[in-house]
Amino acid sequence: MPLSNKIEEWMKEAEERPESAVTIVRLIARRLRELTERDEELLAENIALQNGTRVEEYQKRIAHLEYQLDLIKRRFGVDEGTLVELPAQPVEESTPNLLVYNAHGRIFRIELNSDAKELGRITSDMSNDHEPPRILALPSNEEALLLYTSGRVGTYKVSDIPLIELGGAWEWGQAALPDEPRAGELLACITPFSHLPLSDFFLQISRRGCAKKTMTSMAQSVLNNHYIGKGAIQKSDQPFDLMLSHKNDHAVFVTYEGKVIAFDVDDLAYATEERVKLSATDYVIASFITHADDSLVFVTQTGKVIHRESKSIDTSKSSTAKGQSLIPPSRLEQGVRFMGAASVRDSDSIVALDASGRLTIHQADSLTGSGSIAAEAWILSIGLIQADGGKKRTSR
Repeated sequence: MPLSNKIEEWMKEAEERPESAVTIVRLIARRLRELTERDEELLAENIALQNGTRVEEYQKRIAHLEYQLDLIKRRFGVDEGTLVELPAQPVEESTPNLLVYNAHGRIFRIELNSDAKELGRITSDMSNDHEPPRILALPSNEEALLLYTSGRVGTYKVSDIPLIELGGAWEWGQAALPDEPRAGELLACITPFSHLPLSDFFLQISRRGCAKKTMTSMAQSVLNNHYIGKGAIQKSDQPFDLMLSHKNDHAVFVTYEGKVIAFDVDDLAYATEERVKLSATDYVIASFITHADDSLVFVTQTGKVIHRESKSIDTSKSSTAKGQSLIPPSRLEQGVRFMGAASVRDSDSIVALDASGRLTIHQADSLTGSGSIAAEAWILSIGLIQADGGKKRTSR
């Protein structure tokens, strides 16, 4: 009903029932206030359109949507079951790649083949590194997000990182440096990013066991500002991992001294919170999303493999949890520590880097059977190669 008709009705009501006049005046005043506020909003919108501010904002939104669409096309192609008909484009051929990177931002990219078991060797001395190199397997048509300890982020196409020869001997000086860390920061992690349009949250894990989730609806701001934050509470703490996750996902992180913590992503706050109480010498060495039919493997520096079903890890809802201990106290006293962990299926593979610089691939089911990784020296780190290339799972 038009406002003029409503006012006529209210005035008639006031004449017939004077006791209703005060209530009617309040109604008219409230309506006038709403109209005034709306008029101010329209005026601000008009000004924004005239000076180009709103146009620029819409352009940024469109650019971000096009970026996400490009991620899906490049990584997965067009889904035949999609409700939206997209222009036909050739899907980039994907090959499995391995990234081996250090805290100084240096990245080796190795193109894998099904027959390779010995991938090569890093000949540089790694004893003085800030921390052991990390390993990430992902397809060549993937987008990679780099997170730095300052909270800064940047995205790069994996295919833009130069390849090195499979089976060769390499020094860190030969490795790519797509974005050199700035003063006071280190490269914390690299994460696959093409699942962004299909994900609900960014999940951040810190070295001291803090966790934080951020809605992916904030991705435009994160990418435009090249910043997501440290996700840590203590000044001495720093970012360790960043991953994309979904509602109802089950996350796990593992510590150097053998603690395992599991939690539901839905239970996390949007503010950084401590999820585990760690000793002064303990810190997180692995984090991932796991599923009910996955197994968990934990690898010590001597190459011993501990195997657990994912459902055997209790889910913690308390921020004061101490986690489950998988290394007995007697073994801790002997110096046994975890150097890596992953959520696997039998068809997956594990890549191991030992202190001699040697990179080797091992079938996941053979590791759980033998209980160890054969290595020339202590294990420094491990990485997971998913048999499905990560298309059906988002765990790392």
